[in-house]
Amino acid sequence: MGLKLSIVNTSDTPIYRQLYDEISYQIIRGELTGGFCLPPIRQLASDLGISVISIKRAWDDLERDGLISTMVGRGCFVADLSIVERDALRKKLALEQLEKSSRIYRELGMSADEIVSLVRENYRE
Repeated sequence: MGLKLSIVNTSDTPIYRQLYDEISYQIIRGELTGGFCLPPIRQLASDLGISVISIKRAWDDLERDGLISTMVGRGCFVADLSIVERDALRKKLALEQLEKSSRIYRELGMSADEIVSLVRENYRE
């Protein structure tokens, strides 16, 4: 198990948000477990060829949301979350995405039934 990141510089999603999403999803899925030490900000910025500021912002947001903790002089570590806490975070992130999408669907004049049908058609496991 280890940190896996794939940043797309041409994406409409800001780099800090890509980092936040990828790391938070790995934590929520249990791929990054409590106590896992994240790479130092400067090292990761160099490895990925991105700004230290982008990584710092992602780390700050992850810490704000309780996904990681910082120990001065030691580094940033994945929080030790229970299955219940991870499930609550998973639902929170999914709801945030659903709320964004729902606005678009309402603007298009779609009914809830139409949206559910689209999700079922496009959801592949």
